Amino acid sequence: MIVSHKYRFIFIKTHKTAGSSMEMALGPLCGADDIITPMESNATSGIPKNFHSRNLIGRSYAKSKLLRKCINRHSPILGSWFYEHMPASRVRHLVGDDVWNSYYKFCFERNSWDKVVSYYNWKKHGQRKKLPDFTTYVMQKTHRLPLDSRLYFEDESCIVDEVLDYNEFTGSFINICKRLNIPFTGTMPREKTNVNGNITDFHNYYNVLTKNKIATEYRREINLMGYVFDSSGSAKP
Repeated sequence: MIVSHKYRFIFIKTHKTAGSSMEMALGPLCGADDIITPMESNATSGIPKNFHSRNLIGRSYAKSKLLRKCINRHSPILGSWFYEHMPASRVRHLVGDDVWNSYYKFCFERNSWDKVVSYYNWKKHGQRKKLPDFTTYVMQKTHRLPLDSRLYFEDESCIVDEVLDYNEFTGSFINICKRLNIPFTGTMPREKTNVNGNITDFHNYYNVLTKNKIATEYRREINLMGYVFDSSGSAKP
């Protein structure tokens, strides 16, 4: 998640949409007062900054996994605490209406059926999580699906300025940089893409039950973006 005062934009980070790569590309270009949240792979890169308050508890919370388990990240005792997959409504609360209303706010989204397959394989092969077969994973409530509409919707309203399609990521990202006068060089780091396993066409993972389950759970983003199951990938029909 990025709040850039230098370029006047707010980026809401969704799952499996090249958000980590974008953060690594934009991080060195952002200003000293900009906010960039940390992730596991960039914690020591110097790119994350200003995501926690500078008082003792803010600094301690950023360093201690134990504290982060004991204290809710929305607790007022932390002051401003920004984190990786943060809801737009929470960002709005912390930055205030003046910043929220005057900055360009955007995120990327991906065909829901494609996204769930990518997320499942990333968890199973990239993070080596012990997961059941795909059908069980989707149908059982014990496993968290990457439901990202909760990050940029408030009730039934999309509250960011633009939701861009992941299938058109490169062109959209270049256009954003031009629009905001960000001096992007065209080199995009690849983060969180090293996933092993025999990953085939996402359609092959689904049966009628799992296909319909995703259609129900992802109703808001499917309606917003016009995604369909019988497309060639993460593109709209």
